[in-house]
Amino acid sequence: RCAVPGLPNDTFNIQNEAHARLINATIPFDVDKASYSQCSRYKESVNQSTAHSTNMTLGETQSCSRWVYSTDVFSSSIISDLNLVCQRKMYISHANMMSMAGIMLGSLLSGPSSDQFGRKKSFLFYYWVHMFLSFLSVMTTSVSTLLVLRLFIAATGISFFTSIFVLITELVSPRKRVLASTCANMGWVLGMLLLLLFAYFFRYWKTLQLVLSAPLIIIGVSYFWLIPESPRWLINKGRNSEAQAILIDMARVNKKEFPLTLLHENLEKISHDLILETDVAESATRNLLLLLKSPILCVRLAILGFIWAVNSMVYYGVTLNMGSMIPGDIYINFLIISLLELVSHLTVRVVLRWVGRRPFYSALVLIGGGACLATVLPIVLKYESDWLVISLSNVGRFCITAAFNVMWLYTSELLPTPSRQSGMGVCSFVGRIGGVISPYIVSLQTVVGGRFGEASPLLVFGSTAVVAGVVCLFLPETARRRLPETVEEAENLRRSKQITVYHLTVRVVLRWVGRRLFYFALVLIGGGACLATVLPIVLKYESDWLVISLSNVGRFCITAAFNVMWLYTSELLPTPSRQSGMGVCSFVGRIGGVISPYIVSL
Repeated sequence: RCAVPGLPNDTFNIQNEAHARLINATIPFDVDKASYSQCSRYKESVNQSTAHSTNMTLGETQSCSRWVYSTDVFSSSIISDLNLVCQRKMYISHANMMSMAGIMLGSLLSGPSSDQFGRKKSFLFYYWVHMFLSFLSVMTTSVSTLLVLRLFIAATGISFFTSIFVLITELVSPRKRVLASTCANMGWVLGMLLLLLFAYFFRYWKTLQLVLSAPLIIIGVSYFWLIPESPRWLINKGRNSEAQAILIDMARVNKKEFPLTLLHENLEKISHDLILETDVAESATRNLLLLLKSPILCVRLAILGFIWAVNSMVYYGVTLNMGSMIPGDIYINFLIISLLELVSHLTVRVVLRWVGRRPFYSALVLIGGGACLATVLPIVLKYESDWLVISLSNVGRFCITAAFNVMWLYTSELLPTPSRQSGMGVCSFVGRIGGVISPYIVSLQTVVGGRFGEASPLLVFGSTAVVAGVVCLFLPETARRRLPETVEEAENLRRSKQITVYHLTVRVVLRWVGRRLFYFALVLIGGGACLATVLPIVLKYESDWLVISLSNVGRFCITAAFNVMWLYTSELLPTPSRQSGMGVCSFVGRIGGVISPYIVSL
């Protein structure tokens, strides 16, 4: 709150009755927030001798120039040290924006450097720069220093994470790729839990920063010996002997016999294809040009960029601003979020063994977006209990976190080896646009104001997540397929069967419900929706939304029923006559298609 003018020993907590009277006489009380004003005080100054006059009507106010802060949660924070409140509160959004901008910058830097100098060298370089800047951040004494450090700490952080993630996916076989990516993401969860633990015991932000940064030195030194270079990258650069040595060492550690003959046969073929493409890439504008030359991969890259932008916006928007958006104790909320992060990684690990990347991602963001949208209702209606808002927010956060994990793996599997790191860098860069604007979307609470203002950030997060869930269905499936080594192999991924919402519904439901019952329910609901459409048309209902909605329900059910009938018919006919029988059914069925235009002409 505002500090009492002329009282140098003022504190946030009330010291005695005289102190309480002085606060009441100088600081307006905000009834809606049930607290004293944070940004304004009465113009008239009141001294100690007149402070007992609590029924003063001092209407005119002025902005505060000094503040006192609660120490119930933190003894000191960067916000209290730099007074990032009231007119300066927007600097918090600027600081979060600089972090997202740093991630964008790092996404651009990590790709070319990793593709050119190797995954390991790129990782180690960015790691050590990140560690140095982390120690340097405790010397922050101004907003400008804070903004610059946030930019470069985030840039180096995402750079070394992207490098190590690509290295991990390139070190393992397709069968172990999900497990490897899950283990990589577990490091993020471990970091969150350690942050919570240390933040609980170290309430002064500079001490906390030093405690978190110190272990990076010991861990960083060990990485020089523990982490190998990517054999795929070495083969891509024609350094086959180094790749062979690493593969032999991996086999020795895992107590496996290494098939040298098979390796030499594969190396000759793989290196021939990859070096040809690498030569083309290096004669142009590095490896990224390989993607831009392919129309198929350009479209794929654009879709991935949009999906990454939505993921970043929702993920960071909820995580970094949970104190203002989600009610309750910040430590408990952060613990819940950390545990949900852990569960989401384990969920991805288990589910991706049985479900493809595309349908799983789509389902996650659709559910997560729906949960964010549903959160709007208890906020706008001012539901008395906070548990509903917290629960729905955490469901949305859980789904978006799991979706982020899927997308890291999914993106790496959709891009060819020569351009994989650069392509992921571009996706991460474009995706961080969502992260950059997320602090300002959260600030809509203040700009819009009122009940709708409180709910507006979650409304934006939820609606964009739903759109991302639909757009994802236009990408090819990569489950149980080896990483594409060349552009041609990456392009051929599109030849796998595309799954629409109808196919996805049929695929899921038919695992639990019989053909006959499901088909009967679909045509019954679809036919009922078509019949119901008659009423608003005949009664000339003013709005079109009811007709459109009912028509789409009917179309959805009939399309899904068509998919069921193809399978159902094939299962009802004997093998010798199955093809002929289905041909007859299809022929007779087309009679309906022939007469449908004439029915419409009625």
